[in-house]
Amino acid sequence: MAKAKAPTRKKQTLARRFKCPFCANDDVVECKMDLGKGVGSLACRICSASYQMPIHHLHEAIDVFSEWLDDCEAAERGEVAAASAHPNNGRGEDMSKAVHDTGGEYDDDEESLPEASGLGQKRPGT
Repeated sequence: MAKAKAPTRKKQTLARRFKCPFCANDDVVECKMDLGKGVGSLACRICSASYQMPIHHLHEAIDVFSEWLDDCEAAERGEVAAASAHPNNGRGEDMSKAVHDTGGEYDDDEESLPEASGLGQKRPGT
């Protein structure tokens, strides 16, 4: 008598393309995960809305998208200024995420930028 073959399970894959919260088009927000730099980034192909956050090896694309939605909702309620004023904010994570406003004009004058901190640069002699 032959053995019964065990059923094969189809591996579930998580979405990497999402609906844009600004222009409401489906499958236009793409997520890129750069584990080497520790940055997850989202960008809409239609309206150019973008978002970045620090990530680690356990983060998935859906985690970055969910944080973007949470930060958009917080900005809508006016809580972004409060989150940046308190670095830990009780959440135990870095709140240096960037929410980019796609409306209005963009001024790229370099004189308004703060001095570079030197993070990520190698020290001489090492």
